[in-house]
Amino acid sequence: MPFRTGHYLFRLLNQSLNHTDMRKFIVSATFALLLLLHQSACFAAINQFTGTWANTDQNTRGITRLEIKQQGSAIKLHAWGKCHPQDCDWGEVMANAYAPNVSSDLMQSAQAISAVFNTSFSQTLVIVRPNGKNKVRANVFTRFTDGSKRANYTSSYTFKRQFQVAPLAPLTPMPMPAPAIQEDCISFNPATTTVKYISGNWKIVDGNHWMFDFGSKKNEALKALQIIKHYQMNRSCFVGRPDPSFQYMLVSGNAPQGGMQGEDCVSFNPNTIQVKNINGRWKIVDGNHWVFDFDTKEDEARKAFAIIKKYGFTRSCFVGRPDPSFQYLRK
Repeated sequence: MPFRTGHYLFRLLNQSLNHTDMRKFIVSATFALLLLLHQSACFAAINQFTGTWANTDQNTRGITRLEIKQQGSAIKLHAWGKCHPQDCDWGEVMANAYAPNVSSDLMQSAQAISAVFNTSFSQTLVIVRPNGKNKVRANVFTRFTDGSKRANYTSSYTFKRQFQVAPLAPLTPMPMPAPAIQEDCISFNPATTTVKYISGNWKIVDGNHWMFDFGSKKNEALKALQIIKHYQMNRSCFVGRPDPSFQYMLVSGNAPQGGMQGEDCVSFNPNTIQVKNINGRWKIVDGNHWVFDFDTKEDEARKAFAIIKKYGFTRSCFVGRPDPSFQYLRK
């Protein structure tokens, strides 16, 4: 600002500040602001003022921080002054924006904003203007209203925008991949599988491979063979051989699906099953329904549980209950 204009402005403000009438103070301050705007060639949208600003002089004895907000057409200015052990909060007051002329879009071409802070002993006018990239300049005019005869005074401060770093969103833990299940399976060809009477027992065999033994129960062997061919089962799997606690059949690596007339099956929900120790015995249960019993073999119970989850079995099926000679699971 040229010396003459600044000197005239100071005199004008000093004269007006000697009055106790708030209206005269604001009118004079507004006229002073217009003179300041006349000296500035830069226009700024209101969002160039909004934000948090810190005084570039860390040792300042005046205003340390400003916060400017826009809420629709309303603008608010919050200020803090140097105090010990922490800065004094001046509070938040309504502010006014100023455009270069009466027909300007105020929010898009604001050149300055002003606000007045009142205390029991003083009245302070703060005028804020842009001062380069991410900086503003605040001209401050203070007059005392307590009759202390202290001189009214003016001061200026430069503030730098404080960029708010958004907190990082908490990292969502990646689900741990389920450990690979070591399955114990034997492959066979359902097209060549048949029932044979061998050494006094009825068996399901694939060539020279004995797969299932039904003892004297020929009808159950034939029923089991019918089921294998219906579903085209081609893998027979076990948990806990040589005395397996759990057996299941697969169709090319998938669970058998569909249904067959005359099946004897019990349904369960693979999403609600649990492994529980009940009276010293490890069981897979669905609610109050005991689905599988593993006696003391907790590891085998948990492995069977993982297998059921993997393939999504929903039914446990039998041939020859109450003492079944053949068991399988399907969806």
